[in-house]
Amino acid sequence: MPQTRDRAVVIGGGFAGLLAARALAAHFATVTVIERDPRTDAAHRRGVPQFHHPHGLLHRGAEALETLFPGLRAELRERGAATFDFGERTRILFPSGWAPAGPVGVDHLACSRALLDDLLHRRVGVLPPVRQVTATVTNLIWYDSRVAGVRDVTGAVHPAELVVDASGRTSRLTDWLTRSGRPVPTRAHVFAGLTYVTRVYEDTLDQDWHMSTEMTYAPTIRRGCLIQRVEAARVLLTLIGADGVRPPYDTDGFEEYAATLRSPHPLDVIRTCTPLGRTYRYGGLHNHWNPYHHMRDWPDGLIALGDSVAALNPIYGHGLTVAALEALALRDLLAQNPGRGLTRRFQRTAADIIRVPWLLASRSDAAWRPHTQRPSVRLTNWGLRRCLGRVPDRPELYRKVVTVQNLLAHPATLAFSWP
Repeated sequence: MPQTRDRAVVIGGGFAGLLAARALAAHFATVTVIERDPRTDAAHRRGVPQFHHPHGLLHRGAEALETLFPGLRAELRERGAATFDFGERTRILFPSGWAPAGPVGVDHLACSRALLDDLLHRRVGVLPPVRQVTATVTNLIWYDSRVAGVRDVTGAVHPAELVVDASGRTSRLTDWLTRSGRPVPTRAHVFAGLTYVTRVYEDTLDQDWHMSTEMTYAPTIRRGCLIQRVEAARVLLTLIGADGVRPPYDTDGFEEYAATLRSPHPLDVIRTCTPLGRTYRYGGLHNHWNPYHHMRDWPDGLIALGDSVAALNPIYGHGLTVAALEALALRDLLAQNPGRGLTRRFQRTAADIIRVPWLLASRSDAAWRPHTQRPSVRLTNWGLRRCLGRVPDRPELYRKVVTVQNLLAHPATLAFSWP
């Protein structure tokens, strides 16, 4: 489509920011992406603390990315990423036993965050309207009651008809709105107390699976793991602690922690594969949702998406998919060419996208604090325990669980799936 608007600014050059820039590039003559952490190489960026850890791109998220970047999936595969049926090549250890192995009709894309980010940067970087600036945004610029741009730490002004906040968990948007006289409704917060510790190994495994996980499970199972085989013959081993449990950082403690798990796969990696670097920790992870869609005076000229709106416990693998769906929704809304009220419509659309992932994450994690649970949450978790307890012996039930987890079906479809 031809550009119909002049200037847009995206705060944050991470995954959500790059996807937002892609959505904006067809509709604005200039799209300025302002990122505070310079991207020195494809292997690591300080502004992405989860960079070294496994990432899950769910079936629905991969479809959204392919819509935004046609041919991306094939390009990822050419660079070593793997696409496989989730049920055939994934091993999941539930509290009641291993999930049944077999096709479920849901694809999974496995690659490192470095590879995914590198290809997205290359794709977005060649879009004619996009320019990238290294700076820290310090405040919004207002004109009457609408946002008209941003100011960075050097004092430079970046005017824009539309500002998109994609700055993630560290977003300062609630403070900026409150200082402008628009207080934000109370943030929803659900405790998870999650900590990851990850190490990369040379992939010399003799296994038929591509990914393996032992789930943490509120309120009793606080230790788990996730193993993901990625490109360049590498395997990522992540030890997980929930409800405040912190896996050890040192080599001996790392192996001792792995030995306490029920799954034999972490020790297989440690004892048969060569480590390729040090361990990396990422912790303090909870769920929060800033309910911007409830604000009656949400300003024109401003949009928020990705983790700056809702940051989810990454153990459920929904974050990348939610950001991709929001970027796709932004592209489609701009294509409709609405005028005044566009930004408020988007925040309501984003809330619709977030609602089911939030339900899945928050209801499960609420069980870490059983004394604060509402009766409805307690009932939901009771039903979930009964459902997952039957998964090892019910392949059809497992297929439905995977479909729901990949945001391809509503959780209500599980309600009558087990006796």
